[in-house]
Amino acid sequence: MFRRLFVLGVLAALPAVTHAQLNPLDSGTNNRGTGLRDRFNAATSRPQAKAKLDDALRNFNSDDEATRLDGVGQLGNVEDEPKAIGYLLQAANDPDTAIRLKAIDVLGQVRTKDAVGPLVQQLFMRDTDPVTKQHILVTLGKIGDHKATKPILDFLARDGDRSIRGNAIFALGDIGDQAAIEPLQRIAEGNDAALRSVAQSAMRKIRERPAPEVLPSALAQERLRARAAAGGGGEETP
Repeated sequence: MFRRLFVLGVLAALPAVTHAQLNPLDSGTNNRGTGLRDRFNAATSRPQAKAKLDDALRNFNSDDEATRLDGVGQLGNVEDEPKAIGYLLQAANDPDTAIRLKAIDVLGQVRTKDAVGPLVQQLFMRDTDPVTKQHILVTLGKIGDHKATKPILDFLARDGDRSIRGNAIFALGDIGDQAAIEPLQRIAEGNDAALRSVAQSAMRKIRERPAPEVLPSALAQERLRARAAAGGGGEETP
């Protein structure tokens, strides 16, 4: 999340967007004081060795909030990753704001594509608060799965909150799907100067993204192996 500091200049007119990316608990959820925010940030940034799932769950199920935050962080770095993802998705809906946001952020850190569907569903739920939506969008961008492109574009078409729209546009740039270029171009030609800048930046990121490596299909590889075995070399003839 902190790697996004360069966006500060672009989003000068969108303080809520950058605020959500740099200090999540300041955006509408800071009535609980700076102590919880400090614990949140420490739990997010603290390097951890590979943890045991049981240890992570023991902390996650604690009655102490700071210990629970530690447990959420550990779930993003355990040996039994598939089970940990399930608990992180559960925590992403936790009624405690700090736990919920931390879990969403950790899902972005581990870049698990299995989280895309549940997070998209949560993004469109009526009772999902704006700050949680911002974190979901940032995480979807980090995961980078093209399956999130269309839902984010649908979200952009429905949601009028310009700060959250900024997060959505930024996420599309992170995902790097060419299918987002045309909708982003329309935003880049719109009346909102700040959103125009974010859309232009997102389009540049998409266009400059290296093309994915094209690997031969299983059938093509089998044919190449057969040719090599028959002494015909490893190259296809026209």
